[in-house]
Amino acid sequence: MRESRLLLTLTGLTLVTFCAAMARAQPLGSPPVMGHGHARMFGDSGATMLPLVLKQAKLTPEQTKQVQTIMETDRQALRTLFTQLEAANSQFTTKLFAPGAVQAADLTPQVQQISQLRQKLMEQGVKTALAIRAVLTPEQLAKVSQLNERIQKVHAEMRSIFEGTD
Repeated sequence: MRESRLLLTLTGLTLVTFCAAMARAQPLGSPPVMGHGHARMFGDSGATMLPLVLKQAKLTPEQTKQVQTIMETDRQALRTLFTQLEAANSQFTTKLFAPGAVQAADLTPQVQQISQLRQKLMEQGVKTALAIRAVLTPEQLAKVSQLNERIQKVHAEMRSIFEGTD
């Protein structure tokens, strides 16, 4: 009975942790071309602020066209990776909840596949971000750098408030 409760507790904790990670990794639809969904494309880094950064940079009409072209070009690659990640996550959960005993080693192939797909998503996101960065002028990059510093200060302030360390 005690072993059963322990196993159930460990499985529950693993599931909660994994579901939280999956929720952050899975798209809520197709990858966006522009807008507030860039966080899904680039992970949790500063690229989640891409729309704000581009707005602050005050792109010229020509730069806006260039950025849209970059995003449209990379959209299919991202869509393919998100589709593959969704399938890998599905395989993982199917195996996790299959009847019978399941060990960590049984899930290793799915975990490795999910990790590789997340790595590819990050690499594609970096490629896209660098291509967009190349469109900006030195003046725009300086403006964006100042914005980034301000955002970092706000994040630090928020952390201190929520963690009660202020």
